[in-house]
Amino acid sequence: MNKEKVLEVVNEVIVDRLTQLIEDMSNDEFVEMITDMIQDQTGVVIEDENEIEEIRDLIGSRVVPLLHKVCEWGIGKEIPTE
Repeated sequence: MNKEKVLEVVNEVIVDRLTQLIEDMSNDEFVEMITDMIQDQTGVVIEDENEIEEIRDLIGSRVVPLLHKVCEWGIGKEIPTE
């Protein structure tokens, strides 16, 4: 068995799965889930488009760095941010 090839396939699958997860955290369904959880945990109903956009921005501020780290892990080296 070629361990390098096996590791390459394993890494590809892991990156694909993590990418799918990150994409799932960027869609409207995820935003709706977050707003529902906020309502359940705080009683605050979020329906205003500006507030929803703010939540999208907050999600993005967490998801983009995660995607960056996944890409770095997938290629095996750091990617400069600037």
